[in-house]
Amino acid sequence: MRTALIFGLVAILTFAGCSKPAKTGAEGKAAAPGGPFDAPYGAFKSASEAKNYGQALTELRSLLQIFWADSSLLMGNVRFVKGSDNTYGVYEPRENDVFAAGEPIYLYMEPAGYALVKNPAGYYEFGFKADFQVADETGKILGGQTGFATMPFKSWNPNTEISLTFTYTLSGLEKGKYKIITLVSDALSAKKAAVEKGFIID
Repeated sequence: MRTALIFGLVAILTFAGCSKPAKTGAEGKAAAPGGPFDAPYGAFKSASEAKNYGQALTELRSLLQIFWADSSLLMGNVRFVKGSDNTYGVYEPRENDVFAAGEPIYLYMEPAGYALVKNPAGYYEFGFKADFQVADETGKILGGQTGFATMPFKSWNPNTEISLTFTYTLSGLEKGKYKIITLVSDALSAKKAAVEKGFIID
């Protein structure tokens, strides 16, 4: 079997965000009583009980920011889709994982827990880097690319609803079962997440 020749493109779309400054670092690793989650949760609860929903929303977003800084990098809702023109939660799922030789493969995912850093100018910076490999069903690595995607972002809001769509065009693969292994790195922290997705060339 020939080694796969790999080419990848990436599209990233933002959809919504939060309104309070993000905190970075490892705060709240052991969220004991009196920890970093307690004050915003208490404020959210109090505002909700008073039916002050605007303030409750602000406190809920503050709580999310603390969780974001504490969390590892997560990749959710990983799926094959029909194209690259997607936004967060807006995509056409592919019905199966079977592809023709040379057919573009679109892989959608929703990252969470990435670092959000407020720039002195007032906007937030965040981003991702990605490497990937293709393996056969025995786990043998057939090809890949290091640093095939670099995706810097800036926004006036600390966006927490982001989608990534990776486009892979693979050649040299015979019929059979394979998997794409994508390593996504947070551009502004040491956080990383590996995503494996199996597919079939028919």
